[in-house]
Amino acid sequence: MDCLKIEIIATLLCVAIYASSADQQNSSNFLTNYARQQNICDKIGWEPKCGKGATGKEDCQGKAIVFHALLAKRLKNVPKDTIIKFENVEINQGNGYNPATGKFTAPVDGLYSFLWTYHIPKYAVYLFGYVNGKIRARIGSIPSNWQNTSGHFIGKLKKGDQFWIESFHGTAPLIVENYTYLSGYKINGC
Repeated sequence: MDCLKIEIIATLLCVAIYASSADQQNSSNFLTNYARQQNICDKIGWEPKCGKGATGKEDCQGKAIVFHALLAKRLKNVPKDTIIKFENVEINQGNGYNPATGKFTAPVDGLYSFLWTYHIPKYAVYLFGYVNGKIRARIGSIPSNWQNTSGHFIGKLKKGDQFWIESFHGTAPLIVENYTYLSGYKINGC
């Protein structure tokens, strides 16, 4: 074999080894580099916006919208058509819930889920879920011993739509604090 052939074979072998090594290095470091970049984005508060994903369909990623608030004090003789204000806010990411008004205002369009539970002694109480003044979910309890009653509503809200809990059908003699709460979160939607 002449020197030129040996040199060409050696060069091709070196290129193949280098390419293989670079592929392995990229594969092994990909997750580490991705995690590092994700951490930087989290620290500066950057989140991707909604838009067309790789599939061409709407892809919605971003900050979570979620809240959980409890009744801060016992309510007595709550008249019909009273908005219940859950003043002890434990989480309000996205700032959609206002404890002063008792209303959640959707910061963006999307599909939302709301859950409320109330704790009462032996009285009939009805607390309904409203969106923009229209009844969207109904729950009530019948007279018995102490009880918890829960309601759940899932619906599409547009930015600015409001959801709240309001007493319905007569006076609620007593609604107990700490065991009575309202939670909500955005499921999806751009």
